[in-house]
Amino acid sequence: MGENRIFSRLRRAYLLALFLIALSLVGELLLVDGFLIDQKKDGDIINVAGRQRMLSQRIAKEVALGAGESVATYVEHWQSRHAWLKRELTGQPVLDSLRALDPLMLSLARTALSDTLGRVATVNRLSESFLTAMDAIVGELSATATNKVDRLQQVNRWLTALTLTILLLELLFIFRPVSRFVRRQFERIDAERAAQEKARRAAEEAVAEKNATLGQLYALNTAIDEAALFASLRSDGTLIHLSKKFRELLGADAPVVGRPFAQVLNRGEGRQIRMAEILRNVTVTPWRGEWELTDRDDATRFLELSVLPARRAGADVDLFVLATDVTENRMARDALNALTERQITEEKERAHRRARQTTEAQEKERLRVARDLHDGVGQNLTALKFSLESLKLDGSERSQADLERLKELAGDIIRGVRMATFNLRPPELSDYGLAATLERMARELSRLTGERVVFENDQCTATLDPAAELNLYRITQEAVNNAIKYAGANYILITLSAGKDILSVTVDDDGQGFDPETVKSRTDGSGLGLASMEDRIAQLRGRLFIRSSPETGTRITINVPLGGG
Repeated sequence: MGENRIFSRLRRAYLLALFLIALSLVGELLLVDGFLIDQKKDGDIINVAGRQRMLSQRIAKEVALGAGESVATYVEHWQSRHAWLKRELTGQPVLDSLRALDPLMLSLARTALSDTLGRVATVNRLSESFLTAMDAIVGELSATATNKVDRLQQVNRWLTALTLTILLLELLFIFRPVSRFVRRQFERIDAERAAQEKARRAAEEAVAEKNATLGQLYALNTAIDEAALFASLRSDGTLIHLSKKFRELLGADAPVVGRPFAQVLNRGEGRQIRMAEILRNVTVTPWRGEWELTDRDDATRFLELSVLPARRAGADVDLFVLATDVTENRMARDALNALTERQITEEKERAHRRARQTTEAQEKERLRVARDLHDGVGQNLTALKFSLESLKLDGSERSQADLERLKELAGDIIRGVRMATFNLRPPELSDYGLAATLERMARELSRLTGERVVFENDQCTATLDPAAELNLYRITQEAVNNAIKYAGANYILITLSAGKDILSVTVDDDGQGFDPETVKSRTDGSGLGLASMEDRIAQLRGRLFIRSSPETGTRITINVPLGGG
């Protein structure tokens, strides 16, 4: 009877030992498996955070290179990854540091996508600030992951010690001779007492850790309540909780728990019905959109609203509402749209005015050519006709003088016709090309105006089609004529050069300079020449660069693609 009792105790002890070993192994397996899953998530988060640093540097590089389309792609991917990080880090202390980067990211994205002067320096500066902040965030995430590893190692040591203790107990109480049963009973009591003491200390540590965790959760919940626009709802749309910041925005001073969220959020009946319908339709798929409301000061506000269904089965909360105040962004966007429409309207008016001025200038040019032909060539031809009718070739000195005078008059008529023809379309352009025509223009303008106009051909042998060469000649002629009329220069230098793909004409003068924007904005027709130059260079698919100052004079560079126009 006593032996049966002893063996019954031994059997129970053996089964208990096996159960505890299996339990410890399963617990260790579950713990390690859960830790590996958590580590994979932490690794993904740290990897994405590191890629955010790389993307910010890539954006700065693409902005410096002027790649508009790739900048937009990198900015969109960069912002979407940032939103993913915020979702994945929900409930962690580092989330606040990540959210603090939102204004910096918004400024960086806007600057990268804009056409403003100096945006490269601004993007570099903002990118450096973002890199510094992300270094701190990555460091914090790495420290958190390291702490998790340390905790796992500590718990694993406890499980290993427990397993070894069970094995030791099994060795002591099962495989020892029955004759030592009493002594083993005392050893088991001592071991159980030690285990109880260890369990007590472990329980005390667990309670202390639980209290600390609850304190952190309470502090985090308080911070979210103070800083975020957040609400939790039941499935029927009634409020369970409304954050303090949300209450302050809506002016909800009275208790709101149990009231329909649609009525607390909106004052108008139509808006209330619309929000109630949205809440009823949100079951699995979240709803996101911009929502207009009136705050406690009767001012119109715009919120970026997200309604999310709860994912935990059996939870008291069925819906979560997250909101972001985007009123300033909306107002800025509306102001930008209004400014853009106004600029488009002004540009259309300038284009109409430019076309009208161009037509008037063409008519004035036709009138000038007609007057030149009438007053100059026409009168000289009339004088030549009368002189020929009165000419008497009798061999006298007077008839010889009259003949010489007629020769001079005929020469003047020829020069006048050539000058008028040269102004309309230089014959050299068709016969000898652009270089010879520009050289002839410089020589003729120097002779006729007394200005020092010099042409220099930088070994340029490239040619364009006749229409393109005529347009390029007219642009150069307009630039030189403007320098003669307005610059007060001591010299004017025309340089013709060509690269592999581009033909360039540069007009330099040492005059008083001018402001191109001021000239283009004039409405008296004085800016028509510059506008005509820009129109012609657009037809050639080229580019016009103007650099002008009172100290250095003016340089106008005309670049035209070879094989184009």
